[in-house]
Amino acid sequence: MVPIALPKSTFPGNRPQESRGILVNCYAEPDGEEGDLRIVRDAGLTLFGTNLGGEFRGAIAVPGSVYAVVGTKVFQYSQAGGAGVQLTGNLPGSGPVFMARNNAIVPDIVVVAPGDGAFIIAAGAVSAYPDTDVGQPNSVCTFKSFFIFSYGDGTMRSTSPNSTDINTLDYATAEYRPDALSRVVPAGGVLLAFGSSSIEVWGGSVNDPPGFPFSFMQGIDRGLIGPNALSGHQDGFGGGIIFVGDDFGVYQFASGAPNKISPPDLDRLIQNVADKTKIEVLTYGARGHLLAVVQCDEWSWSFDLNTQKWHVKRSHLNKRWRGTQAVQAFGKWIVGDRTTGHLGYIDSDARTEYDQPLRYSLETAPQRKFPSRMRINRVFVYATVGAGIATGADPIETDPTIEIEVSGDGGLTWCIPRQCKIGRQAIGRQSIAANNFGHATGQGFRVRLSVADPVDVSIMGAAAEVRELRP
Repeated sequence: MVPIALPKSTFPGNRPQESRGILVNCYAEPDGEEGDLRIVRDAGLTLFGTNLGGEFRGAIAVPGSVYAVVGTKVFQYSQAGGAGVQLTGNLPGSGPVFMARNNAIVPDIVVVAPGDGAFIIAAGAVSAYPDTDVGQPNSVCTFKSFFIFSYGDGTMRSTSPNSTDINTLDYATAEYRPDALSRVVPAGGVLLAFGSSSIEVWGGSVNDPPGFPFSFMQGIDRGLIGPNALSGHQDGFGGGIIFVGDDFGVYQFASGAPNKISPPDLDRLIQNVADKTKIEVLTYGARGHLLAVVQCDEWSWSFDLNTQKWHVKRSHLNKRWRGTQAVQAFGKWIVGDRTTGHLGYIDSDARTEYDQPLRYSLETAPQRKFPSRMRINRVFVYATVGAGIATGADPIETDPTIEIEVSGDGGLTWCIPRQCKIGRQAIGRQSIAANNFGHATGQGFRVRLSVADPVDVSIMGAAAEVRELRP
């Protein structure tokens, strides 16, 4: 009998034979005080708000409302969700936008669409920014009641406090490195100005006008790979800034310095992305975990800040996750839907993504017992039994299953999945096992366990009965 080690993180390697474990739509969670763990499914997605459809470009929360940019239109949503109220006016362009609000009694809401200019949302309409001195910024944020704009020539421009008014003298130039600015964000009481090869830290006491209200404090030799490859500054997250650096690594900005958190497998994936502006980072919380998703058109990886481990996110019949651009509002983390343009929210009680299955699976590293070939007679799985729901959909909820697959050649090929019953509601004597998985070489065998049915099932362990095949 060979205990099968469950993966704690994702290490796919360059080829299947190099894999040391993969988690898809699930993560390893500590289970008890003895170092045990259980594999649990990611939180699902539930529909929050609808619109005319199109490309979801960004959203912002203000007291009582969420404003979302979809296509060239802006929609307003209340706590009830449902059909969004379309604002008058257009917001030109395509691609993600950056949005910020100040601390005025009636907050000013500013939108920057890189390449198309700055805009303001007010009185049920979206219109051009009211001060033409704003020029053509490429991002915006709010820091200590000031709107701060960044520009491709390495400058930053500030408004007056809680105002959209701009004095042309209230600007600064990022000069630590001769690189263009692509993003400004607040972080832990300082302002971070991200360039292509450096980060500048600005802050301190507010300077008397005229002039830029903050002072240069520190320069850091690490750049931002693309304007959308950064998150964590949103209200309600609290896990620090997560960004993709100019060296293709993922970093967490903590204690005044960036700390690398990505494994080499993910670094290589990032390096191979042709258009780095397509790389996105978004952050949210679910089930007591803080999560950061790094993704592009081809893949999505999620980092659990609690466990410091990675897993893959993948929507049904898709290479990547559907979620994009998270914002906290009404006690929820609301995300855009790349497929429809509608708004959903991270739902810890959902076991699907909207009306689609949320299939989760784990693949183990190679399991070895003998130096020569072996036969895998049986695989046992220790999981949540009796998890069926008597009043649920039949059979996916009333009589759910788990799939067991084995690869005897390191993951190049897999056997036909064996479906094993998890057990109907409250039937706790169910044994989850399958027989006769063929031969494996001395390099070992890998096991894949998958659950697609929408029930609460955690995987706590597995084992295999194997027999050595002597020459």
